[in-house]
Amino acid sequence: MNRIRLLLAILVGKTFIIISRLLGNQGSSFPGKMARRIYPGILRELAAKVNGKIIIVTGTNGKTTTSNMLGRIISEPGTVLVHNQSGANMLPGITTAFIEKTSLTGRKHFDYALLETDEAYVPLLIEEVNAGLLLITNFFSDQLDRFGELDNIVKMIKDTVKDREIDLLLNADDPLTAHFRDLTSAHSFYFGFTATGYDSYDSRESREGRHCVICGQELEYQRYHYAGLGKFTCPGCGNHNPEPDFTGHNLVMNPTIELMVDDLEINSPYQGFYNAYNVVAAVAAARIIGINQQQIQTAIAGYQPQAGRMETFHINGRPAVLILVKNPTGLNQSLTTVIQDHSSKNLVFALNDNAGDGRDISWIWDADIEVIEEEQDRIKQIICSGLRSGDMALRVKYAGYPVDRLQIRSNLKEAIAHIAGLEGEKIYLLSTYSALFECRKILLDLQKQSDKIPVEVPARG
Repeated sequence: MNRIRLLLAILVGKTFIIISRLLGNQGSSFPGKMARRIYPGILRELAAKVNGKIIIVTGTNGKTTTSNMLGRIISEPGTVLVHNQSGANMLPGITTAFIEKTSLTGRKHFDYALLETDEAYVPLLIEEVNAGLLLITNFFSDQLDRFGELDNIVKMIKDTVKDREIDLLLNADDPLTAHFRDLTSAHSFYFGFTATGYDSYDSRESREGRHCVICGQELEYQRYHYAGLGKFTCPGCGNHNPEPDFTGHNLVMNPTIELMVDDLEINSPYQGFYNAYNVVAAVAAARIIGINQQQIQTAIAGYQPQAGRMETFHINGRPAVLILVKNPTGLNQSLTTVIQDHSSKNLVFALNDNAGDGRDISWIWDADIEVIEEEQDRIKQIICSGLRSGDMALRVKYAGYPVDRLQIRSNLKEAIAHIAGLEGEKIYLLSTYSALFECRKILLDLQKQSDKIPVEVPARG
């Protein structure tokens, strides 16, 4: 009976994937949702067909970028990889990824499975798949109205992996993961950075993990890489950074990323320190599962940012960069990237408060948006858009940006079309999740239009 339900679930899932794609949708969650209704054990059964490791990637920031880079590294010709690359990272979306890759009989075997998931869904996923490696990029506060307090998320993951036969790959510079090392009966690997020329000796960002997770005393930092990631020590119990198994060093961002990971030279078209961490994490995971160095180097060098993770479009001869932002740390790092780019530019902030974004938008007041005041000579105009455009405009105003160069255009299409016509060498669009794909579609349409019509690039302003 289960066999018949499995076959029916696969058939229904594959049918809905085709229909959804024909309708122009991503077809990522609904097919898996319907298949799970027909046969709740479908994910467990298909995941048992993975011959190599099942790798789970989670964390607050960087999990999509890290998993997509790692997916590119693994995806050599002939390798059968299950990967929820579209970013649908709850159980229905992950189930869809397996349905798409399996045969109609459900008997197909896979070499690897690479599964990105939100932190809150790690326990549910691990109950259904026999994961061999759990990669945690970092822990920061994110959408508290959806997922609850950060301490609860960390505890939930700790309780899930405790005494399990699962390898962990953790951020040695994140004080919230330093104490994970003794939790599993398998191995804990760490990745991190040595001192870099981009470090600071104080941090004006709000910091998670300010206090030691072992004794509760406030941590002392020798240096910060960004936010709460850095070289730390607890003056109370001596808790400190674990020794990294994979170390990033010789970091250069000009503006793309060049660095060494141990003895391996890596070049990536991504920008920003937070993406440098994603690169190191992807390299570390690839080394753990035995991917050769040349394959790692080639894949990362050729992997272009996409799906709104610093994805670049070209409109009227100028680059427009789309960046997902969803919490204070992510927004701070995105603004740092904008400021490090010395070209003249215009910005769009697209702020929504749909369920996928989190209803509570108070996090924008925790972000260090004041840094744009220092860059106002090169930031020519800022347009605030989305469902909460007025709230975003108020935040930018209080950050000290000149109000005569600040506009509210709630309609995304109007906002992006307007900013595309302004003078300046570059456009940056910082968008919350539910606005991201609409922004992307608008940018793709504008890019196609500008490809057909030769235009004169505006003079540098």
